[in-house]
Amino acid sequence: MSKRHKIKVVVVSGHKLPSPNTFVNCALIDTSIDEVWKRYQAKTPLGEGSAPVWKKALVFGGMPHSLEFALRFDVYAAEKKSFLGRVQISKGDSLVACEQYKEANGNPQAQWSNWYRLKDKSGNPIKEEAFLHVAIVPPTVKTADANLNPPVPPPVEKKETPKPPPVKPDAKAKAAAEANPMATQAKPDEKPWTDERRAKAKKKRIPARQEIIDSEKSYLDNLTALMDQYVNPMKAYVTDEDHKKMFSDVMGIYNFHMLFCPYMKESEDIGSCFIKYADYLKIYTEFINHYGNIIETLSELRKNKKFTNFLKIARKEAKMEITSYLIQPVQRIPRYVLLLKELKKYTWPEHQEFENLMKALAKAQEIATHVNERKRQIENMSKTLEVQSKITGEFDSLIKPDRKMIREDCLIKVSSGMFNSIKRKERIVFLFSDLLMWTTTAYQFRGKMSLAAARLEKSQRNELGIEVSSSKEIVVIIFETQLQMNEWIKDFEEGKKYAKQVRERLRKVKMNTLKGKRKGNAHTLVMNAFKTLEHKKNGSEGSLADEAAD
Repeated sequence: MSKRHKIKVVVVSGHKLPSPNTFVNCALIDTSIDEVWKRYQAKTPLGEGSAPVWKKALVFGGMPHSLEFALRFDVYAAEKKSFLGRVQISKGDSLVACEQYKEANGNPQAQWSNWYRLKDKSGNPIKEEAFLHVAIVPPTVKTADANLNPPVPPPVEKKETPKPPPVKPDAKAKAAAEANPMATQAKPDEKPWTDERRAKAKKKRIPARQEIIDSEKSYLDNLTALMDQYVNPMKAYVTDEDHKKMFSDVMGIYNFHMLFCPYMKESEDIGSCFIKYADYLKIYTEFINHYGNIIETLSELRKNKKFTNFLKIARKEAKMEITSYLIQPVQRIPRYVLLLKELKKYTWPEHQEFENLMKALAKAQEIATHVNERKRQIENMSKTLEVQSKITGEFDSLIKPDRKMIREDCLIKVSSGMFNSIKRKERIVFLFSDLLMWTTTAYQFRGKMSLAAARLEKSQRNELGIEVSSSKEIVVIIFETQLQMNEWIKDFEEGKKYAKQVRERLRKVKMNTLKGKRKGNAHTLVMNAFKTLEHKKNGSEGSLADEAAD
């Protein structure tokens, strides 16, 4: 039976929360796909102050050893039910906290009983210096026996002190730096590597290294699910040309990780793994460049009822939508950068893996630069496709290069009826950079308006209303609050500005996407390597490392 994690958590109190009456929603997150893996306590009242308020312990359990999880605590205002902030604790930090509790024999210290700064959903600290106190202990510890009093006082924002002017290196230091550039990558103001710091780093280095391996295994499992649940069965529903257009890069990525994952497990040097396979990682740039083509082809195929039924049946067997699987390769290289940076934090310059780790990080960052340039656009295309898939009725495809999905809200749309009567109906309104679309609350298509030459004005008849007008029609929308209306007006103007910037190059981008030829050397390299591996498995013996090097 595979090893499973179990952690006990107690959310004790808040400090300087934006609202006097608050509650906490607790969940376990699968960070590899940024989705809820399991929901736990909901709407738990939270008090303010240094004394423990919520004494009911919460046990997060059943997490597979390979799961990349995080503990998430969302704080809401009790009256308005508005989101105030979030605390998210990583797998590594939570496991280390449990160990620190054992080592400290339950004495309060920051490693397991800590104040966490509230952040927004993007991971940035909120304006108010608000904190949540969370205690993390092993599941066998009784809540009554644990000293849950938070560290007092809560942390105070540190003010930056002016840095002294940089000191010019002498001739000897300069020569040493040129001789071994990797050893000089540390920041000038970095703390020295004392024996105590090395001892602590050595402990934390093991889970950081294991997290990279677990992450790789989890990612390969998701790629396998994509292949088994969607890619391979889809051959019966699409032409060979469409199948190759959508999945040739995906198959290359899958075959590569079939080599990479076992090799990483066997290797003692994580950095050398990435250096050895650096050229293979370039296939991700091929996937990124063709992602728009994949989404457009999927969008067209969804018009076929048989294909749509296939996706519905496949979704019942799979953990997630096909778009959620396809977005993971886009997120993978930036994820490697974060994982390698975390390992680097616990690797001192004299460590035997330090130099390879620095080279591996540089390689991953180089590829991530290209990925990040298009990551936001790609994630937006996936989001647009998900919106399109839940709307029923006759309408043109929403998938277009550089179309930006801005927001979705349930609002009141005003229209004129017979004999000049006014009809107010609740509608789901979608705002894109170049399009306004509305549906029923059951997502049945009801209408759209191009925003290419549209104007937005505040309604003279309703204080919380706007009028969006084009040459053909006028759409009147009424909001619940002044804040919501102001946000819509701001988003509308920013969307128009964005659309104006991309309008001139839209045609070129689309033509290049549709007519782009697949000449990826990295793609060919991976496919040939996998064929060689299969041939050797069936023929002569050889180590996995030698097979991968062919």
